[in-house]
Amino acid sequence: MKLLFITILCLPLFIFAGNLGLGLIIGSPTGFSGKYLITRQSAIEVNAGWSFLNNPGIHLTGDYQHLFSGVVHDEYGNPLETVIPYLGLGGRFRVRSPEGRDTEFHIGIRMGGGIEYMLSRVGIFLELYPVVNIIPETDFDFEGGLGGRYYF
Repeated sequence: MKLLFITILCLPLFIFAGNLGLGLIIGSPTGFSGKYLITRQSAIEVNAGWSFLNNPGIHLTGDYQHLFSGVVHDEYGNPLETVIPYLGLGGRFRVRSPEGRDTEFHIGIRMGGGIEYMLSRVGIFLELYPVVNIIPETDFDFEGGLGGRYYF
């Protein structure tokens, strides 16, 4: 029974082998990060964590990313496949409870980008995403961070 349970838990890792990265992000939000490589030039990234900055709260983000593999070159003009810039478009859902007030729900649109450096099966990334909040009011914010993922 234990073996069956472990197999079921690990099955997604075998199905998405090499295309699924899981790790941590430090910034806004600080928490867990996941990225699924759809093709060599596209991916889906999700983050779940807590923001400790001026608007503390739980954050969930999801983005479609266009990857620019091979556009960074070394001094000899050879493409560096280990350095991957990207642009992303997605959304953010944030829940926060300001002191002495009711719980607030915020929904926003994210559009930004970053760069990821691949070391074998480990990716180190830096990203910045401006956010336009649309619910409960129109507002502008920034998110981003530094993180790392292990690709299974």
